Amino acid sequence: MTTAVTRVAILVLLLVTAGCSDSHPKTASVKGVIKTKQGQACDKALIVFHPLEKSRVNDAKPVAIAESNGEFIVRTHTIDDGAAPGEYGVTVVWPGNSSGKQEFSLSGEGNGSGADRLGGRYGNPKDPKIKVTVPASGTPDLRIEVDG
Repeated sequence: MTTAVTRVAILVLLLVTAGCSDSHPKTASVKGVIKTKQGQACDKALIVFHPLEKSRVNDAKPVAIAESNGEFIVRTHTIDDGAAPGEYGVTVVWPGNSSGKQEFSLSGEGNGSGADRLGGRYGNPKDPKIKVTVPASGTPDLRIEVDG
């Protein structure tokens, strides 16, 4: 093996091993549904939980992608493991087609004219419009409602 290939192999091994460790914080199950205020399911919406506690700002961000009926299950480290208990600002980007464009901003910055059906209104983690608390017991029926 060449030196570069060996280094890449070692890096991949380290990343996989780090991802499999039990050193991450305990999580609680978080499931829910996201719909517009008019009742339309936000299928394929990307939902990201941003810790609000300053000591956790660099922690892994729990995420979910809504199913066609708007239901979602949050994951942080492994499939459906939920989120660490705490306070979160929630961002939502609902991809769609806008003038044939396929791009949208996850930062919430820009003019909101991309393919986000919500026009960027819920995409800024520095000014989250939705805030939730995840208790240690979990949240089995979180309801998120957005202006569609």
